[in-house]
Amino acid sequence: MTRILVADDHALYRTGLRTILQAALPEAELLEAADFDGLMRSLMEDQPLHLALISRNLTGSTDPQIIWDFKRASTTTRYVIISGNGTFDQVLHYIAEGFHGFISKLQRDDEIVEAVQEVLAGRLAVPRGLTPFGSSAEGYGAREAPQRRTVGSQQDPFGLTRRQKDVLALIADGLSNREIAQALHIAEPTAKIHVSALMRTLNVRNRTEAAVLAKDLLRILKVDPTG
Repeated sequence: MTRILVADDHALYRTGLRTILQAALPEAELLEAADFDGLMRSLMEDQPLHLALISRNLTGSTDPQIIWDFKRASTTTRYVIISGNGTFDQVLHYIAEGFHGFISKLQRDDEIVEAVQEVLAGRLAVPRGLTPFGSSAEGYGAREAPQRRTVGSQQDPFGLTRRQKDVLALIADGLSNREIAQALHIAEPTAKIHVSALMRTLNVRNRTEAAVLAKDLLRILKVDPTG
């Protein structure tokens, strides 16, 4: 049975989120923690947690490195930060430190459920409105979303090749260069070249940032990242 912890210091939101997730995931066991000590006790239980949804306010710290406290308590749990606000760069810092997603308290119920399902499936989850290719670029911080240009019958911000789209979809699924090579039946050095070229094209700093952007970009390109 999937075990999910909702850790938030606001009882109304905590209970509401638990109710939403219980309705969408009836086979899951939903637990709650109202403070940091309760969160840590839940993480250290003998029965493992699959997912912990943690309010940024509850941790008493905005430092993304707080995740190492959590991982010392439970190495197998996947961790998602919950916050009422955040910019794309802030989200990237959390993801880069090891969090598996970011949920905004402003998201709709169905978006939160989708994010939880994505993380449980092994992928990253970031609010669509915080990415430059989402329904809004308002949360994108100081950066500007790239100007889209029309390619053929669809909008493509970068004019990616078919191979680059394939590689991007595999990066979105968290595959390594070796796994990408195996999936595409190419040599690993060739896969590394494709990944490096794609990152230059997207103007991202690392694979983590590429993976965060991938889902919404692939949606624009009408490519299914799950294959």
